[in-house]
Amino acid sequence: MATYITKLESNVTSDDRHNTSARDPAAACRSVLMVGTDPDGMGGVRAVVRGYLDGGLFERYRCVYVATHRAGTAWVKSTTALKAWLKVAVYLRKLDAPLVHVQTASRASFWRKSVVCLMARWAGRPYLLHVHGGEFMQFYEEESGPLAQRFIRSIFAHAALVIALSDEWGKRLLRVCPTATVEVLHNAVALPDTAGLRRMEEREPTLLFLGNLGRGKGTYDLVRAFALIATRFPRLKLVCGGVGCVEEVRQLATQLDVRDRVLCPGWLNPERKSAELASGTIFVLPSYAEGMPMALLEAMSWCLPVIATPVGGIPQVVRNDVNGLLVSPGDIDGLAAAITRLMRDPALRERFGAAARATIEAGFSLEEALEHLSTIYRRFGIEARAGARAAGRADGEIA
Repeated sequence: MATYITKLESNVTSDDRHNTSARDPAAACRSVLMVGTDPDGMGGVRAVVRGYLDGGLFERYRCVYVATHRAGTAWVKSTTALKAWLKVAVYLRKLDAPLVHVQTASRASFWRKSVVCLMARWAGRPYLLHVHGGEFMQFYEEESGPLAQRFIRSIFAHAALVIALSDEWGKRLLRVCPTATVEVLHNAVALPDTAGLRRMEEREPTLLFLGNLGRGKGTYDLVRAFALIATRFPRLKLVCGGVGCVEEVRQLATQLDVRDRVLCPGWLNPERKSAELASGTIFVLPSYAEGMPMALLEAMSWCLPVIATPVGGIPQVVRNDVNGLLVSPGDIDGLAAAITRLMRDPALRERFGAAARATIEAGFSLEEALEHLSTIYRRFGIEARAGARAAGRADGEIA
């Protein structure tokens, strides 16, 4: 599972060499200060962090988690960030030689976390930049001006390690900063007990989508493709779980005369999500850009046959006609054909679902990801503490 993409020393500029000590994995660290979004919120980064917490990472190591973002009003978001920066400043002094592990996406997430990276540099502590989000290159190349790009490159250049979600994303992040040291750590999920799978036997056949509803995730394409095949499968329903452009999706479904068969229940809590994954028929994620989508990994872990697009890290997980089907982004007819093919062939769904589960077991299980992350931590001198519990109460670990 470990993949390494390392900078060429010949490419290191004089501006980078002054920071050698901060990038040196031999620099002794004895604890971890992880910074990211609210683990009880929504989104893929949250799912990754929650997996680490539930998987026992904070029991293995001396870790503290600080949340720089919570969903809510502008006031809630800004005060959360300010309080988080203050807590980071305190923990940089209070913790025993911390390694700062920064979980970031693009846009506002990156700008918030860049402050943490600067604080780590000023404190003389190494930081890992763990990059999530399928639109980071758009953020860097199209939405950031020359000065902003220079700043982003500096954050990458001074990171002790940049963590990418896939081989493809590792190459992309090296385009941002060719002198960065990049390593791939795949997103991963806990393996559910599939003994209770119900699938079609106990409910109407269901197409399941999980994510932020809107164009970027291909939700509108999915509704249009569903409308094309709706008359062929009169019992089939489409469940679009998530937030975002919910009303727009409903309006489109109304225009296409499938409103009563397109359900938008909002963000699904863990229990409801597990129920949908356990009883769904096909999982569909027709995104235009992705990192390594947690929803897709979760669906595959539940033995669901999947239809996705070959973007971001998805081709490292989904092999066309082996454990799922790949359709080009925006190909509504192709998406409808893929759904039709799977709906008409229960045996193929069963085969793809079993192969999908095997793929997760072989390379995307939470246990393996935690072991890989432990290997990274050990390079910085951080040793696991056998049998010990994480220090601090929940509001100290998840602030």
